Amino acid sequence: MKKGTILYGVVCFALGAVICGGTAAYAAGVMAERSTNTFYVDGKQVELPAYLIGGSNYVMLRDVGQVVGFNVYWNEEERTVQIESDRPYTGVAPEEQSEDYAKEANPAAFTGPYTREAFNALRQAVVTGRDSVHIAMSAETNDTMQAVLTVFGSWPVYHLKTGSDGRYFFTPYYPEAYRAAAEYCKPFIDSLAGKSDAEKVRQIAFYVCDRLTYRAGVSPTPSTVLVSDSVKQGNCMAYAHNFMFLCGMADIPCVFLHSSTHQWNEVYVDGQWWSVDVSGIDVADDTSIRPYVNVLDEPSSLYGPTFQIKDGDRVMFAKEILVPGSTK
Repeated sequence: MKKGTILYGVVCFALGAVICGGTAAYAAGVMAERSTNTFYVDGKQVELPAYLIGGSNYVMLRDVGQVVGFNVYWNEEERTVQIESDRPYTGVAPEEQSEDYAKEANPAAFTGPYTREAFNALRQAVVTGRDSVHIAMSAETNDTMQAVLTVFGSWPVYHLKTGSDGRYFFTPYYPEAYRAAAEYCKPFIDSLAGKSDAEKVRQIAFYVCDRLTYRAGVSPTPSTVLVSDSVKQGNCMAYAHNFMFLCGMADIPCVFLHSSTHQWNEVYVDGQWWSVDVSGIDVADDTSIRPYVNVLDEPSSLYGPTFQIKDGDRVMFAKEILVPGSTK
């Protein structure tokens, strides 16, 4: 229910019960009579069909949604009633109310299997934090979108699933395996409040460096690295993965990049994408040089085969999903 809206009257919500008939009805072994009570919303009288059952008023949740102003719909996939407190009542699922996020994006991002339809679906999941629209998808686009999901997001993670109608949708969730890491790091993330995004990124990078020391061939995840202050061993992938996890907690747009020999990140700060090579920052575990380290590097300043990005189209598409128009 929307904040600040008050529904006066003693009301119980009847979910799943069927009440029909004239002034009295019998459903599921319960005698119900049509209520004669008066209902008000924000001081104004409203028409709200209600029934008296056992001395209490029962109303349909969808009827409350209509008079108060929130959406209620049935999710066939999950077999649940869904409430959207920030949307007016329509009685239909979000897929019938989706926005065209692609109109804000760089048109160059839409090539081959990187379709506008898939973009809108994934962008909706990112923006709303809920399951996205159901879309038709070719096998090639399916495989490509699965790969895109590896470029960003570990808190939350985004999955591509098949709906009961045979079409696909993206769903965000917070992995239980990472919950302990998120809880342990929350005080640190909270301490970043009020700082600039650039400073947040700098402190996040050093936070990861304090908990990792470089070792090739070992790639521990946040469930191992970010649950204590102890130092673990990890390769460049471990640095990049744990950094991306914390950026997700801090609402910093972040993507995971890789070449044939290296993994690092890019973050969107102050209106542009910057490269962050966390394992490179942690050279020799020398904390004395940190005051002189440029955590944010211009992507064009990184040269050589180490930073030759694989799957550039995929990275562009992922960046556009996080920040439409950011690669123009």
